[in-house]
Amino acid sequence: MNKSTISFLALFAFLFSFSFSLSAQVDKLKRYEDKVESAKLKLEKAKAKLASADSIIEVGKQMMKEAEVEVRALEAEQKRMEKQHFNEIKPLEKRLRAKEISEIKDAKAEIKKVETRFKAEVKEWNAKYKAALKNFDNGVKTVAKGEDRRKKAKDAIKAAEKALKQAEKNLEKASKKL
Repeated sequence: MNKSTISFLALFAFLFSFSFSLSAQVDKLKRYEDKVESAKLKLEKAKAKLASADSIIEVGKQMMKEAEVEVRALEAEQKRMEKQHFNEIKPLEKRLRAKEISEIKDAKAEIKKVETRFKAEVKEWNAKYKAALKNFDNGVKTVAKGEDRRKKAKDAIKAAEKALKQAEKNLEKASKKL
């Protein structure tokens, strides 16, 4: 083999190894770019989770407000029912003091009807009141769930931001080497 063939082969080997090295560096740069994109995607997902947690909290607060309004309305209804019951019973109790036995029997029968109707109204009112309290409790639970998710989302955002900074730093270092 002559010198020109050997030098040609050496040059070819050098260029081949240089192109392979350059190709490896470009591949490494591409991986760092992919890591930056992946970190950005994770950050966006964490921000979306934070927005979701905030909306859950808002829904829970709205549930609590609605339940409070309903409880106040039910308390007003209870006062109205008691006042109405009192106004219906008072004249009937006066009739119990009458001298005629038939009038006393009629008054007792009417009192029994009024009491039965009042008990049914109270039972219905209690069911509504319990449902309103349950809605309030569900609102409290929803707010707590949202707060927990918010905390987790904030932690995920911090981690994603840290990973993004590191990936950008690695990309910058790799692009300077190239």
